[in-house]
Amino acid sequence: MKKMLKVLAAFAMIAMAISFAGCDMATEDELLEDPKKTTTGGTGGGGNSGGGGGSGSSSLLWSSFDGASMQVWKGEYSGLLTADLDETDEGLEITIKDEGWWGMCFCNDAAVGAESDPVTFDMSKVAKISFEAKASKNGSMWVAQSPKNSKPANTKSINLTTSFETKTYTLSNPGTDCYGVLDLGGDPNLGNTVESDVVITIKNIKFLDANGAETTPSRNE
Repeated sequence: MKKMLKVLAAFAMIAMAISFAGCDMATEDELLEDPKKTTTGGTGGGGNSGGGGGSGSSSLLWSSFDGASMQVWKGEYSGLLTADLDETDEGLEITIKDEGWWGMCFCNDAAVGAESDPVTFDMSKVAKISFEAKASKNGSMWVAQSPKNSKPANTKSINLTTSFETKTYTLSNPGTDCYGVLDLGGDPNLGNTVESDVVITIKNIKFLDANGAETTPSRNE
């Protein structure tokens, strides 16, 4: 009798595994409130497939910050990603897709939209953000703050060359309740690079206070 129960239990476990495998699991896109955005990375890392990463301390992307989730925006009409992300031994590679523009945000949780009471950041001690950047061809991209409503603010274009160069972005009245710590993108109206398959690489993102000393944003948890 005990042997029969063990056999039945084994069959039940196999049947349960098959049942889970056959279910229509929710995709990342279906978990998002904003149809223009999706997540392609975890805390401080990730890759094209959307896998989670480690803390920023083990990443080339951040200088001392503990990392953020990477949110890539989607085309309003196509619903397709505007870029692919991949952390490599050079930094975060952003491969532009064929949407005519691209954009992304470093936020606390890419799957939680600004209208869904996300964990926000206190950026009030940050005066400037510096990072190293290059592109597979000469061009430019825009950099912006990410306020509570998640709409890019204080947008500025920066030039990119095929070699790493240090870029410094000055914030304007940073708030204590910001959706993200940094937005990046490309807009043809600003003359930015939006050509498909161009790769932009960034690394060593550093937050600086008014005295030029390194600081880090804090999470409002």
